[in-house]
Amino acid sequence: MKKGRVYWITGLPGSGKTTIGTALYYDLREKQDNVIILDGDILKKFVGDSIGYSEEDRYVRAKKYANICKLLSDQGMCVIICTVALFDSIREWNRKNINGYVEVFLDVPLEVLKKRNKKGLYSGKTKDEVLDNVEFPTDPDVRIVNNDNTIIEDFVREIELVSPRIESDFDRDKEYWNQIYKDSFITQEPSPFAKDVISDMLLRGGDLLELGCGNGRDSLYFAKKGLRVTGIDASNFVIDELNAATKNANNVRFICDDFVRCKSVYSVMYDSIYSRFTLHAINEKQEDELLHNCASALKKGGRIYIEARSVCDDLYGKGEKIGKNEFVYNEHYRRFVEIDILIQKLRNLGLQIVSKSEGRGFSTTVNQDPVLIRVVAEHK
Repeated sequence: MKKGRVYWITGLPGSGKTTIGTALYYDLREKQDNVIILDGDILKKFVGDSIGYSEEDRYVRAKKYANICKLLSDQGMCVIICTVALFDSIREWNRKNINGYVEVFLDVPLEVLKKRNKKGLYSGKTKDEVLDNVEFPTDPDVRIVNNDNTIIEDFVREIELVSPRIESDFDRDKEYWNQIYKDSFITQEPSPFAKDVISDMLLRGGDLLELGCGNGRDSLYFAKKGLRVTGIDASNFVIDELNAATKNANNVRFICDDFVRCKSVYSVMYDSIYSRFTLHAINEKQEDELLHNCASALKKGGRIYIEARSVCDDLYGKGEKIGKNEFVYNEHYRRFVEIDILIQKLRNLGLQIVSKSEGRGFSTTVNQDPVLIRVVAEHK
């Protein structure tokens, strides 16, 4: 899957957003086939004519634009959007929620804008009237002074040279897992967790989603028990192998995608969502988005089943610390989970805790007996 990107080109009316955005679009389109351009004037028709032009209305429209950009970039699109949307809170939201976000600010002197005045927006207006309630970017990735004395192609090259501050990280360990599975792709016995929860799942029946299905051992076990299973994982190698092995099965399918942001997967409603050893493969921001998506995709009476490494596990603290409860050890990322925080997040999403536990003995092997947490929550 291609990594998404959003070029958020902003500035006052007449600053050249559409001109530069269009030039960027055609230049990128020669190099890749996933580029689209969204212009503010065109987008207004799609978000509805009922939204007016008061400050509040303009904020609502800008937030809709931001959500559209995120939706498209999460699906691997490179989005160029040309919009005024001069609100600090919108840009802060973009930074926090859109991976691959690049902010381009066209900083044009007011005298130049008045001289252009293509739409008559500046006629008879004072500087204070033009700049009323405007919040200019203070830390854009690219600041362009478009005063008619430079060449558009130079701006395009400058924008393309910028790398996003936050790239997509869902496939952070993709090559690691591809190699693991290539070295030993064996459909093993189901995990102890799968065996422990299958009876409860069968009471719900129907559709099950497994997040980070790995070699598919638990997904295949659930399917053999009669559930309709969708397994999703970032490893293209393992998904290709699983699809080949189950091409004649009618109740199981495997998808290679980002299980945090794949909106199409969460547009389906599930009786059960199963997450074993996946929360510690993503950061906390991703966890928040994932849990929200899961809560919205559970049928009434549906349950989510979670097993993850605890902050009390023996591996906690080993390797390079890169964030709160986050470590890279033996070239492998892990984030350890605090059970009380996880439970509160689930409750905040309207889910009722059915069971919770933390300790050893859940997944014992010859070499280790990790400290794990198990949580089951239901959508009432």
